[in-house]
Amino acid sequence: MLKVFIFKKRTLYVALGILLAVIIGIAVMVTMSGSDETFSETIKYAYKKISPEQAKILIEKNQDVVILDVRNEKEYGQGHLPQATLMTFRELKKSLSDFDREQIYMLYGEDDRDSAKVAQYLGNNGFARIYMLKGGIDQWPYEIE
Repeated sequence: MLKVFIFKKRTLYVALGILLAVIIGIAVMVTMSGSDETFSETIKYAYKKISPEQAKILIEKNQDVVILDVRNEKEYGQGHLPQATLMTFRELKKSLSDFDREQIYMLYGEDDRDSAKVAQYLGNNGFARIYMLKGGIDQWPYEIE
């Protein structure tokens, strides 16, 4: 009778070990899938959402980064990031052939919606180094012009 009890206890420990391994595996998968990098089968290249802190570092470490403000002219006039170029989605589509596909682009708008649309468009047209300011200009805590 004692052997049967030990066997069942041992089986219980093995089952708990397997269950624990499955839970840890699921937690790791969930954590890794929480990335701000966006991609799908329809997007040829990924773009990355970055925080204002990450954007500031990107700008400081890459003097040739192109900062595109995708808002309208009135919003741009009310304040924009230093060195930012106003480029509405319509203008960008017209002059896409003038852009270097190897260049680093940092996009921002009023919120994530407009800049995400531009980022997806650039990604679908062969641009591989696209960063998008998470939360738009409203989240930018640093100096604006």
